Amino acid sequence: MVAAKCRGAPVHELKKWEADNRGRGQTGQVVQACRGCPVMVECAAYGLEQGPAGMVWAGVPVPEWPYTAYYQRAIDRLEQIADGGWAVDDC
Repeated sequence: MVAAKCRGAPVHELKKWEADNRGRGQTGQVVQACRGCPVMVECAAYGLEQGPAGMVWAGVPVPEWPYTAYYQRAIDRLEQIADGGWAVDDC
């Protein structure tokens, strides 16, 4: 993850990568923030391992509440990214 775009971001830009449960209203901003990141696959896999709730992983904001359809869609996208089948640049 040393090569991740968010890792070296200035503090005032870190809000781009917060998952605040706005769902679709936040997706465009996060997709832009993660576009072109060289560690998308690794980020998605790591996020799935860590329990992704309430975070942004590989350009996918994951809500805190796991009992929603949006949460499941976010997990499905992370799994696709981790398997190399979807990327932020595919949007």
